[in-house]
Amino acid sequence: MSSGAPPSAGNVSYMLETATALFRATLPKCLPLAMVALLCAEVPNLYWIVSGHTPEPRWPADPTYWVISMIAAAVMLYVASAVMLQQRSLAAGVRLSAVTALRAAMRRLPFVLLTWVLAQLSLLVGLSLLILPGLFLFVCYLIMLPVVLFEQRNPYIALLRCVLLVRPYWWKTFAALVIAILVVLVFVLAFGAILGILSAMLTGAAFQAIATACSIAFFAMVGVFFSALVLTLHSAAASSSA
Repeated sequence: MSSGAPPSAGNVSYMLETATALFRATLPKCLPLAMVALLCAEVPNLYWIVSGHTPEPRWPADPTYWVISMIAAAVMLYVASAVMLQQRSLAAGVRLSAVTALRAAMRRLPFVLLTWVLAQLSLLVGLSLLILPGLFLFVCYLIMLPVVLFEQRNPYIALLRCVLLVRPYWWKTFAALVIAILVVLVFVLAFGAILGILSAMLTGAAFQAIATACSIAFFAMVGVFFSALVLTLHSAAASSSA
């Protein structure tokens, strides 16, 4: 897929169309890594269930659970970075294998993790104050990953760069995010309805196996779509500020 002209940060519909086109073009290549990232996110819950607890813990008093959760989050962020590197390369017309993408993501992983931790701390402070500062920062930080991956900036400068890029187009970026979430919710409801039909046709282990496989694939596709959206938002903001 050719990247073509970058989308305008002032045109929400064009940004969404560009993100959708990028998603379609890169889905087959990026889906395997996206599924790995999704499985990493489920490791803490799997540990919780295997250790004999009820599913879906909220705030468990188990240090092991939190250590596993932090490790899983770091690995998920690492694999998500590789997915974004694949998408960026495909948009430029260059095929990038999963192994090569993972190696490239590893080189930037320390900066990605430090920036992510700093972002979480600033979001916590923002939400603790008046909520609105936290919401403002959350929207700005949507482009954090491409800024760190492609602009080679240190954590503090990367977050500042996110704010400077998104601030002039904050409402446009927020609108694109909200519309994307609403569209995804429609597909989630449709997916749930399909699973409901399958549950009436199949029972026992057969349904569980199919439902699990389909759920992993579906939500991995959602991850690829939002990765494409974030790449598009970053491209639009960066080209508009140039």
